[in-house]
Amino acid sequence: MMQTTQNTDLGPILVQERIDYLDVLRGLAVMAIFIVNIKSMVMPFAFYINSSLWLTETDRLIALTQKFLVDDKWRTIFTALYGAGLMMMWTRLSQRGAGRSVLFRRTAWLCVFGAVHLFTIWEGDILFIYGVTGLLAILFLNLKTRTLIITSLAILIIGTAWQCVFAAGPVFDPVLRAELKPLFWAPSPEQIAEEVLRQNGPIGPRVLHRAIGGAEYLLFYFLLGGFWLVTLGLMLCGMTLYRTGLLRGTWSVRVTLPLGVVLLVAAWGLDVVQVNALTDSNYDFDRYSLNQWMASLDGYLGGLAYCCLISALVSFGFKMKALQAVGRMAFTNYIACTLIGTTLGVGYGFGLYGDIALTQLMLVVALTFIAMLIWSQVWLNRFRFGPLEWLWRSLVYRAKQPMRRV
Repeated sequence: MMQTTQNTDLGPILVQERIDYLDVLRGLAVMAIFIVNIKSMVMPFAFYINSSLWLTETDRLIALTQKFLVDDKWRTIFTALYGAGLMMMWTRLSQRGAGRSVLFRRTAWLCVFGAVHLFTIWEGDILFIYGVTGLLAILFLNLKTRTLIITSLAILIIGTAWQCVFAAGPVFDPVLRAELKPLFWAPSPEQIAEEVLRQNGPIGPRVLHRAIGGAEYLLFYFLLGGFWLVTLGLMLCGMTLYRTGLLRGTWSVRVTLPLGVVLLVAAWGLDVVQVNALTDSNYDFDRYSLNQWMASLDGYLGGLAYCCLISALVSFGFKMKALQAVGRMAFTNYIACTLIGTTLGVGYGFGLYGDIALTQLMLVVALTFIAMLIWSQVWLNRFRFGPLEWLWRSLVYRAKQPMRRV
């Protein structure tokens, strides 16, 4: 049984030690990711990436807007923030003469939480991937800044090239293309009906299907598709940006504001090229596959742009307390979003899988955001951590953490 302990030098980071800017970014990332993730929670995966599948012009316009504002960009930030968090914790631990055992335990427990989430709740989970990749990222914490910059960029470039070559594979293999296109780009009405039936069927077969889907996701996308290397590269970039000051909010607004604008314009320019190419090709699967290098690049540029622009807003004095609260409870809120999205779709919930418009989904997202912004502040006014954050920290530090504020 875990014993109760007060925060010590090696305990969780105190409220006064937190970086408000990081919490704001984390809160925005959790919310932005839900905007796009909910599509694959209540519709076949192809609707997540192929905006032309939505039936109405309004829905297609919303999906197109998400391409510019959210897709790839906020996932980039979320991943980099995990690396920044590791560097922040390691800086604090090393100053107190501690080793990396706390970081390994923290990341190992994230693997456990992520595995439960991935194999039983939703096969689009990112926590398990962060846990597994984070165990590798910890090994790079002591690199000198120059070496860390070079290493992070090298790994990111290699990982992106690997991922893009893998994505382009169906273009050059007709058999593979014929197999993958219905799954990831243009499902037939029969396939959609089969998936709808499965999601509304008995819970046992559905969980089994979800577990199989999660395993395939890890094997083909994470391992063979090179996503693990991209994730590692982004985590190391997050470590670099924390150490050099951007993700500590110390860069001057004279740097962050113009840099953020230039990077965002560049990212949106790449988005325009991709959208035009898809439109001109009548949303051809081959064109989408070949353009993945641009999608990756606009994600990196856009993610860095948002980091700079949010830093500028903080420098101008914007506190964004509600977003800070959401970010401090990012783990709890991420899982809550999954439960909301999946409950909409499955048979034991509302049973809307495959039969809901994107416009309606965005209404659900908006209501979820309002609730999240309110409840995160209300909860943290009374408690030190979110519910899952408390459990995670208690397991990591092998002691029951004080929950209520005194």
